[in-house]
Amino acid sequence: VWEIDSFEYKPVGSSVVITGPVPGKYTVKVNALDDSKSIVATYTTLLVSKYVKREIRSLTVADREKMLDAAYQMWAYDQETGVAKYGSQFTSIEKFVQIHSAASNDIMCDQFHEGTGFITHHLAMGLAFEASLRAVDPSVTLPYWDFTIEGEKIQNAGQNPSYFMEFSPAFTADWFGSVDDDNHIQDGRWAHTAMPLAPDDETTQNSYGFIRSYWNNNPDPEISRHLFDACGAEPYHKAIPACKTHLAILNGNSLGMFQLLSPGDGHGPMHVQIGGVWGGCTEAYSAFQAKWGDLLRTTLSDSEIEATGLDLRSFKNKWGETEQRQTMIEKAIMGEYFHIYRSFWRSHMCAIDNTPALLECPESCDVDSTPFEECACNVNALTNGETDWENLFPCVLNSESNRDYFNKTMPTELLKDLTTFLATSSVLEGEMIESASTADISFWMIHPVIERLLAAKRLPTVTKMGSKEFNKWAVVDGSAETWLEYSFYNLEAGANSYHPEAYTCYGHASDDPVIPGDQSLPYPDAIASIADTDGDGVVSNWEFYIALDPNNIDGSDYVFDNFEWDHCE
Repeated sequence: VWEIDSFEYKPVGSSVVITGPVPGKYTVKVNALDDSKSIVATYTTLLVSKYVKREIRSLTVADREKMLDAAYQMWAYDQETGVAKYGSQFTSIEKFVQIHSAASNDIMCDQFHEGTGFITHHLAMGLAFEASLRAVDPSVTLPYWDFTIEGEKIQNAGQNPSYFMEFSPAFTADWFGSVDDDNHIQDGRWAHTAMPLAPDDETTQNSYGFIRSYWNNNPDPEISRHLFDACGAEPYHKAIPACKTHLAILNGNSLGMFQLLSPGDGHGPMHVQIGGVWGGCTEAYSAFQAKWGDLLRTTLSDSEIEATGLDLRSFKNKWGETEQRQTMIEKAIMGEYFHIYRSFWRSHMCAIDNTPALLECPESCDVDSTPFEECACNVNALTNGETDWENLFPCVLNSESNRDYFNKTMPTELLKDLTTFLATSSVLEGEMIESASTADISFWMIHPVIERLLAAKRLPTVTKMGSKEFNKWAVVDGSAETWLEYSFYNLEAGANSYHPEAYTCYGHASDDPVIPGDQSLPYPDAIASIADTDGDGVVSNWEFYIALDPNNIDGSDYVFDNFEWDHCE
């Protein structure tokens, strides 16, 4: 006879299956009976009940509907109304967007991205979303979307990323909604969902007052998705991550390597392909191709490459055997358009003279009366002659080696035209590619799969994903886990004329807050009770990372369903 804390039902049998206990710890007592029903032995043990995170395709229809119904309430209610209805664990999507946008829009640096705080910041945001989800319906948990299933199928078919739309269930009414020609979600729960407006002047916003990146003057009152396109070019070099990519992350020999690889290689292309870039840049790129397309599509001969002083093998390995200059444009420019445009705003990091904020946007525009083309951002200093294209070129290509490739294989006039069209064309961005990405439901589904990789690395008994063996982290100075502090925006003293003092981007050190800025986001009780180990009221990156350890039964109140990779076999 089995007896479980607070469980009225007492099952009988040598083994039993129990459903129903809410997550937590339970004392289980098993009484062994003889034929006369007398107790001859008693055993006591601990039972730990946890939620199970499953891949989206393995959810039952009923489980999917319950989870999505609960999630949608964060879009349906503002913060005050939602808390009144569901309690203090509820967080509205508007608040999530405000927090993510504020941390990502700092003119000096990105506190959430392009640094090693990415992994804990986004997993912490995910847990706060989880807490809010459970405030609405305690029976559900956030699933994970293993997009390497799509990535592997695309790769095996030899197709471009947009092939995704031929078979994936993600952007259908059942899940995140399909997209119409106006870049709007057209069906499902999130159909025509409104984009949050900034409640005050202090909130991060674009010129139209929407909580979007400063540089994204998208006037659309609805959430935008511009799938698989960057100004008329499919960014096919931003391949949907496949098994090989995630296995490489798993095989990294340190936590620091995991921190560096998981943002870009691990999931970054999903943001690029879902968000997209369009606007006046589409026509400008078409005009650029009309002028330079014949040259770009002319294959460089071996002798031409060698005459530039470039290493022939390295050049071909990077840019291919044919039409290399077109590949350079597609891969280093169009696939990175969103990075380049943002760099014009944080131009102190890339312009030769370190002039800040070269990309300028109107102070305000009326969404009802000011068309986008009259409210476009622009590098005005280039237009009026206060700067020149050479000063901006490192913002176009921040890699010195790539600049060398371009300078040695392309005419100066082409490089000038390229820089000018990038700096002066109007640009619109979908939410997933900019700081308001939390407004799109798909944002919340793509990060748990990274946590699944992290859990596999940390669990000593897990040495394979499916049949693919991977390395565990090396032990250095007695520890297999050492935090790496890095941000692209860190500056050494004297390295930057705009900011000559040493500068460290806030958010990426182990003792920086896991959520820079607003500390009010609630976490599930299990994490909240153990994370703030020093009792200062602020959970740091390292405190959160330790609390999230899947080996700690007092930590996360969920487990992953498995570490299988059937699609990778």
